[in-house]
Amino acid sequence: MKSQHDRVLLTLFYLGSFALYYLITIAITWFPNYAALQQKGLLVPVLCLFEFAVLWPLYRFYQTRRSDIPLGRLPPKTTLLFLLLLLGLMAMQTQFLPSERWLEDQTQQTPFSLWMLLLSAVLLAPIFEEILFRGFLLQAFLLWAPRSRFASILLTSLLFVVMHTQYIHWQTLAVLTLFSILLCYARLRANGLLLPVLLHMLNNLIALLPSIWFVLQA
Repeated sequence: MKSQHDRVLLTLFYLGSFALYYLITIAITWFPNYAALQQKGLLVPVLCLFEFAVLWPLYRFYQTRRSDIPLGRLPPKTTLLFLLLLLGLMAMQTQFLPSERWLEDQTQQTPFSLWMLLLSAVLLAPIFEEILFRGFLLQAFLLWAPRSRFASILLTSLLFVVMHTQYIHWQTLAVLTLFSILLCYARLRANGLLLPVLLHMLNNLIALLPSIWFVLQA
């Protein structure tokens, strides 16, 4: 980092990106058809579309000026290791996690709204959430505390959990924290966002498949 001024500007960019993300989650409640979107199960897909439309261009803009948050590659051994860790975490969840009302409600939706949710949650959300949390926010903490990696990872993960307000059980929030910690280490170990994006996509796909299967069999 060339100067304190550069660090401040970068931090403002990172925090500004987070502020935009948060404002989008609030602003969508002001839509005239907010209740209709919620009732039809299209609220999350629309929200994801707006958040992706803002954060992806910001990331591309950032990439034209800096190379410290690359998309990166998928090192075979590292990828296999984190895939196994993710599957182990998900297997552990099945033993003690209570059912979340948000996921139960998805079984009441139409096949169309569920497919829209699947597309947005599996393809869009992992990309913009990794850009924001394991990209910008983690980088902001590391920028000021490069020797405190775990503290930076933990703070990033707590913010990640706080923003997932659809989950209410403390067990789910604890697992979300572990999930985010895993993604943070994946980003640092692979030196890029591609591996955490892949892990996030796989996690969301597996989490939503039971709801999709239930509706298709109804």
